[in-house]
Amino acid sequence: MLMTTDFDSLVAARRSIRKYTGEKVPDSHILDMVASAGNAPSPSNSQPVRYLHMVSSELRQGIFKNMETGYRNMLAQATSLEKPRKAINILNHYWRYSRFMFHAPALFAVGVEKQGDSFSGRLNRAGLMEGKALETMGCDISLGLSLQLFMLKAVALGLGTCILTAPLHFLKRENAIPGSENLLIRCFLTAGFPDEYPAAPERKQPMEIYRKV
Repeated sequence: MLMTTDFDSLVAARRSIRKYTGEKVPDSHILDMVASAGNAPSPSNSQPVRYLHMVSSELRQGIFKNMETGYRNMLAQATSLEKPRKAINILNHYWRYSRFMFHAPALFAVGVEKQGDSFSGRLNRAGLMEGKALETMGCDISLGLSLQLFMLKAVALGLGTCILTAPLHFLKRENAIPGSENLLIRCFLTAGFPDEYPAAPERKQPMEIYRKV
């Protein structure tokens, strides 16, 4: 993947990368990506997004075993269904495409603070709004914006990234990730020097996602 700083080129070059070289990601690159992510807008400038960089092989192995147990439990549940084959195929597919993250040079758990300082969060705590989904809505938008800046900076540095949410369905124990006690973990994120460069997926044309009203 070529290094580039032109915005349109950055956006066009970004891919979900699942194969990496064995080269270590420099700490300076990690900090540069996190610094870019920190510039994302957030409700009331609450800056609720947190990146937990999992560097310990023991920690990664523990999370893998936790997820594997969850995967086996879900398979057992699927076999008791009236028509189990479809569910089993879905589980196997997402498990197969989740495991690569443990071999990525850099692996992050990304989440938002549970007690966000957004307008929705303040209304909820004041008793004027009900529902956790609404309370965390602003934080989830902040998460997406933060991740986008992180990934675009990665492209500028010649790195590739991939967001994974499926593994969270296999993770069966709360606080399996140290430092996540006060966070709502929303995804995992991998980063590294690409060992593949997939073709660009088909995208909808602007007039398919835009209209004047």
